[in-house]
Amino acid sequence: MHRGEDVEARVGVAELTVTVTPGTPPQVTLSGEVDLATAPDFERAVNSLFSQGTASLAVDLSGVSYLDSTGVSVLMRAVKQCRDRGGDLSIVGVSDRALRVMKLLSLDRMVRLYPQGP
Repeated sequence: MHRGEDVEARVGVAELTVTVTPGTPPQVTLSGEVDLATAPDFERAVNSLFSQGTASLAVDLSGVSYLDSTGVSVLMRAVKQCRDRGGDLSIVGVSDRALRVMKLLSLDRMVRLYPQGP
């Protein structure tokens, strides 16, 4: 670990893929890391759906390897927007670690959470 390029390669830049699948409700599937650098991509996708009249939304976190407080904040704002429109938000593919955080924030009382399968 004495070579700068080794450290630089490990640190890298977080990547996130956001896929929107039309449906009732539409589903936003995330793959990668949701953090300060990538959460705006997630929020743009969600806001785009709301601007099209979406009231309810499903978010798939099964491909998420890291979720920080910025990502959780996007989820919480999405919950509020769904409720304001008379809809609701469901989160599928929730890892054990993310589930613990969401329970600490009482997010499990505001949305339907579906844990990852075995």
